[in-house]
Amino acid sequence: MKILILEDDNTIAFAIQSYMKRFEIITDIFDSLKAISNVDIHDYDLAILDVNLPDGSGFDFLKYIREYYDIPVVMLTVRDSEENILKGFDYGADEYVTKPFSLPILKARIDNIFKRKFQNGENLTYKELVLDIESKTARIDSKNVELNRQEFDVLEIFLLNKGLNITREHFIDSVWGYNLYEINDNTLTVTIKRLRNKLGAYGDMIKTVRGIGYMWESEDT
Repeated sequence: MKILILEDDNTIAFAIQSYMKRFEIITDIFDSLKAISNVDIHDYDLAILDVNLPDGSGFDFLKYIREYYDIPVVMLTVRDSEENILKGFDYGADEYVTKPFSLPILKARIDNIFKRKFQNGENLTYKELVLDIESKTARIDSKNVELNRQEFDVLEIFLLNKGLNITREHFIDSVWGYNLYEINDNTLTVTIKRLRNKLGAYGDMIKTVRGIGYMWESEDT
């Protein structure tokens, strides 16, 4: 994945860039509308746009993108008024994140954008393993695999990020969020163990990455 970042605050831009490197996501940073004027948007899978720029508004660039391109856009801004949030969505933003923000939550929002591409009957697949996103069911060789909600969500993250290191923090933020009654240090480990067992031979694709988290290791990534 390759992300365009239009953000004039270098601290924020490089924090996002450094975090995305953990997932082998490429990012290019631009600090003004002028700097981005000759960029080919087709080179990117997603754009993160700040609203307040030194030579204009991120809303203007969002309108330009929506006129000529079809890539997802996350608006990133300190403006958290209802008026500005609605304006962003009205102009075609896919997500709206206000500063200060959590980097894992930003990544989860990005993941959710791409998850929506698999809605309306589309499935996530790996060989004979099929995840039906709409019905929240899994099948291997047309046989149902009984997964609870957390196991399904973890497997969904794996299949959306095949071949990438995925941190424990990302799994916890995405699957359990802030439900402190449901999560503890061992919860993810137990969930991964159950998932490996239920997937049979496909469970071998789940590799532990020491000091980081896990990876779905496959020859087609």
